[in-house]
Amino acid sequence: MAEIHQAVLGRRRFLASLGIITGGVALVPVLAGCGDDSTPAQQPTQQPTQQPTQRKGGTVIFGVTSISPYVNPLTSTNSRIQWVTDPIVESLYTYDDALNSVPLLADGEPEVSSDGLTWTIKLKSGVKFSNGDDLTADHVVAVLKFVSDPKSFSDWTSYFASYVKEVKAVDSSTVRISLSKPYGVMRSHLTNLPIVHKDFVTKTDSTVGTGPFKIDKLVQEQSVDLVANESYNGTRSWLDGVRFTAIPEPATRLVNLREGKIHVMTDVPPESLAALQGDAGIKVHSVAAPLDIMTYFVANKPPFDDPRLRKAIAHAMDRKGVRDVVYAGTAQIAQGPINPSQEGHNPGSANYSEEPDVEAAKALMAEAGVDTIEFSLMISNTSNTMKNVGQVLVEGWKKAGINATLETLDTGAWVTNWGSGKYQLAMTLYESGFGGGRTCFTAITTKHSGHPLNFGYANPQVDRLMDEAWQTPDEAERTAKCKEIDALLADDAIGIPPVYPKFIVAQRTDVTSLDEGLMSIGRLKAAPLRMQA
Repeated sequence: MAEIHQAVLGRRRFLASLGIITGGVALVPVLAGCGDDSTPAQQPTQQPTQQPTQRKGGTVIFGVTSISPYVNPLTSTNSRIQWVTDPIVESLYTYDDALNSVPLLADGEPEVSSDGLTWTIKLKSGVKFSNGDDLTADHVVAVLKFVSDPKSFSDWTSYFASYVKEVKAVDSSTVRISLSKPYGVMRSHLTNLPIVHKDFVTKTDSTVGTGPFKIDKLVQEQSVDLVANESYNGTRSWLDGVRFTAIPEPATRLVNLREGKIHVMTDVPPESLAALQGDAGIKVHSVAAPLDIMTYFVANKPPFDDPRLRKAIAHAMDRKGVRDVVYAGTAQIAQGPINPSQEGHNPGSANYSEEPDVEAAKALMAEAGVDTIEFSLMISNTSNTMKNVGQVLVEGWKKAGINATLETLDTGAWVTNWGSGKYQLAMTLYESGFGGGRTCFTAITTKHSGHPLNFGYANPQVDRLMDEAWQTPDEAERTAKCKEIDALLADDAIGIPPVYPKFIVAQRTDVTSLDEGLMSIGRLKAAPLRMQA
């Protein structure tokens, strides 16, 4: 895997593949979830509770922090694009209620050769794009060729460019994919990849798909209005439309939610959670999902070329402070880099303490022959959240005599330094669900010794396990291997997030509940919603 990544993607290519080089797109997503709409059981002394009346029509309005300048879901896996385009586009496969991958645009399961190198996929007949054109193999081939081309400035290339050798249309309804080597996570990536009309593959200001909605009106970086796609051949939405509107200030979003000007509020500040939960007209979702505090060490330069000093940093990290001060108790104490929503999460890895373990840190420093550690912590200032995380960590490290300087950079400067290795310890918030689904592909792939964004860390066991994990189609086997990787990375103190944040979303109860199962893989599904009394 490493050699192909090095040759095909390169560092700047992978920066784009992580969704971090995407102009005007926030890095921090928040999603919404679901609840039970059934009628509560009747108590002996009570009248039965009447189920809310659902009605057809209406427009559900989402208040989000920002709207991306791009509306082509092939440009980025970022939530600000994917939430908006999800009702417009569909994929070859989708998720059922148990989050298993099932056919959507594909007509049944793929035919995979015995060596795993050839995938043949039949398409459903009768499917049309919102402009009236038929879905044919040519459209799917155009999408796959685009995301498999290392020259395409798309987030999706990290999932396909290293493995897809050739894509062609066998006939109008059959696609054949040839791989350079077995790729067990291919099904996951095909389940996430949006299939857009071939004429819109490279466009950024519009998109056309086969989904239940289409774009009606777009005000650049302010709002996007969707209306029903009359060509849709699936189950029609009960809604007349869906609107996404940018409301940067959390307090304003909250007021708009309570006043009914929006129905769904994303990016709920953790400190507002308790107050919202006391409002009978509002439902709050707080779900473990693929939102990560990604950590990167330059491990081939002092001080972190000495693993004992990396471990000292890990032991002296104030995880409890980050959880309680920054996330108001909503986050989960972290160990390894794989979060609870992903395959391979290993809660038993490393077992670093919640509060700074000064004694353990100082013992490691003494063993390394130093009295203190001096380094710079580079934070991506996409929101106040990461700045606050950095401040809590810096104060906690002081207890062990570790002096860290907090360097807060805007996204462009952070990415430039990160991609060239001009940092010592770097952190940023990142979402991985739209591209990676339930896999931990994005969370750990940079830890492979041959990866272009790995600066000095090498563990042959990690390399071997990672190569094997990406090749096996067996989910249980892949999960087991990723658990081993998670434990190794935590023990080597090379992937040490302080906490696993949760996605927090609030919604009014005059719309049906959002799906928390889909939230756990990064989805915010608008089309199934209904207005209700």
